[in-house]
Amino acid sequence: MRANDPNFYQLLLRIDQDYADQTREQGCLCGGVLHSARYPRKPRGVSHEARYHCDFRYSFCCADCRRRTTPVSVRFLGRRVYVGAIMVAVSATRASAGSAAAMRQLDDLGVPPATIARWRDWWTTDFVSTPFWTLGRAAFMPPIDTALAPASLLERFVARRPPGPLLSLLQWLSPLTSASAMGAVRDGR
Repeated sequence: MRANDPNFYQLLLRIDQDYADQTREQGCLCGGVLHSARYPRKPRGVSHEARYHCDFRYSFCCADCRRRTTPVSVRFLGRRVYVGAIMVAVSATRASAGSAAAMRQLDDLGVPPATIARWRDWWTTDFVSTPFWTLGRAAFMPPIDTALAPASLLERFVARRPPGPLLSLLQWLSPLTSASAMGAVRDGR
């Protein structure tokens, strides 16, 4: 499973670093300089080797107004303790009733059934009510079956190789990972 490959997380870290560099270059809304204020994370669901690439989240603090700015991420879906790739892979496999081998592989990740149920609920209720989805769903024809999300979303990104469907979906979802970015989506920026 690519969702637990250390090289995959190294790639995700490089993408997040690029997002962080872009955010820092843009500066604060007040015009101030952004200083690094990254914070530690203790990600669940990743292998010991991959954990090194997910042990912090990029963030910045303005030198003038002290406002925190957190860039978008492909490693994390908001403040969840599991990394985004694990949340997507587990939820998609469960939603699509994946093969027995895929189910066993996901069981090895140790995600409790109650957590998976919360994720499924998030995909089918909270996610589909976000401004991000309200605007973004128009990009998919025929419409996405939200009852099968994120599996139905992953299917739409299969044709995008490289970098692969999981990475493409994580990049597409990245505006959801930061309150700063979601503010821009709500404001139409």
